[in-house]
Amino acid sequence: MVIEKYGIRLVQLTHDKIELVRKWRNDPKIQQYMEYRQEITVEMQEAWFQKISSSGKDFFFIMEFEGEEVGLINVKNVDFEKKEGEPGIFIWDDDFLNCGASVRASLARNDFAWETLKLERLVSHVLSDNKRAIRYNKLQGFVLAPDQESVYNQKYILEKSNAIKVKEKLIKILKL
Repeated sequence: MVIEKYGIRLVQLTHDKIELVRKWRNDPKIQQYMEYRQEITVEMQEAWFQKISSSGKDFFFIMEFEGEEVGLINVKNVDFEKKEGEPGIFIWDDDFLNCGASVRASLARNDFAWETLKLERLVSHVLSDNKRAIRYNKLQGFVLAPDQESVYNQKYILEKSNAIKVKEKLIKILKL
């Protein structure tokens, strides 16, 4: 599966890319923002890929921007009954951190969640000391869930209706 929108391309993760993702994920610049921070082995990565590729509820994509593979974006743990899933993203290539690639990718991923998966909300988990991710989630319209102020791994919720309102503002900012 390939999603091309907003000037970015999301290519569904395939087995031949899992070692690249493992390399990215094990790098301290990415690892420091993750709840799981231990080294991921080849065997662990293989087991993870087998699990997500057969679950029917986990959707991971390599982000391609300006011809470069720049990061990973996903919706995982989709609960089709509750109509919700957990989004995630990281930009590996520092040259693409502040150029709008992540916003473009998130807009495309969110459209996939709303239109293809028919979800009504995304529930994100962000470590309370990851101020950059908190700002980024709020930019997209996520709000802190009740009773999460003192929790380390905080829950943020993006309702589809709010995402659609914010989407128009983001498209104007990016001049898409």
